[in-house]
Amino acid sequence: MSGMFDSVFQRLEGAIPGFRAAAVVGSDGIEIESWVRSELPHEVLGAELNGVLRNLDRLQSEIGIGALEEMTIRTTEENILMFRLSSELFILAITDASQPTGKARYEIKKLAHVFMAQLA
Repeated sequence: MSGMFDSVFQRLEGAIPGFRAAAVVGSDGIEIESWVRSELPHEVLGAELNGVLRNLDRLQSEIGIGALEEMTIRTTEENILMFRLSSELFILAITDASQPTGKARYEIKKLAHVFMAQLA
């Protein structure tokens, strides 16, 4: 079954060293669509990290640190990158822990407008 973001996900996979998965996730934590190279609990990550985003949004409104645009979590097993597309959507990307995150961040930012255009 082909999804609306397949071509964008394929571009990310080809451009990002150590790519493992990417997903577009709604503000409710529900995954809209994903592209997974290796099995991992990306659905759970999207749902749980959505709670982290909500807490950061609450913090932003309380102390005025500015709106969250992206977040990177590096663990011993993987890098987890989150990029806000809008108030209702974010991209979740996962790469191998051995890879630096700069290239992934650049490629996702470069394609963010394509994700939004696909939704229009």
